[in-house]
Amino acid sequence: MNLKMIYSVIGVLFLLITCTQCASSQQIDMKTPIELKDVYFQKWIAGVEGGGSGFMLYIEVNEKPDVQLEHAYFKGKKIELRHKTNELVYVGHHTYPSRKQDLSMSDDPKEEFKNQLPVVEEKPPFELKDNECIVAYTKNGKKGYFKLNNVPEKELQAYPTRNNQ
Repeated sequence: MNLKMIYSVIGVLFLLITCTQCASSQQIDMKTPIELKDVYFQKWIAGVEGGGSGFMLYIEVNEKPDVQLEHAYFKGKKIELRHKTNELVYVGHHTYPSRKQDLSMSDDPKEEFKNQLPVVEEKPPFELKDNECIVAYTKNGKKGYFKLNNVPEKELQAYPTRNNQ
């Protein structure tokens, strides 16, 4: 009976240590590893039916750093950050899901097999306020995170409609 209790305690301690290691791997840096020039987001809508809507996240840096910004957690979404080689701005693009797909309900399973699977978005591992952003980066082969507070919103970008000819 006593040996069983010891094994249980050791098992629980091992589990706690393992979980603590995972949680500590996502520590947020208090200081950004690069100098930022401007950070903002901008909502957009397409001018054509079915064109969609979403938002863009812009992170402009002062100089080409040895840090690679990979993705951001913003507004409950994980957004991949991209930049052109000769530019100093990283851009994250998120498109809101368009209207729901029609589902085929049938007695024949082959007909229902044609339905598209729903897209399941990854839940961010961080609790953020509406205007906060966590940026994942890589520097010298090591991954890290830093937080941006009060990301401002710029005026809505409405793309023009197509002219009917």
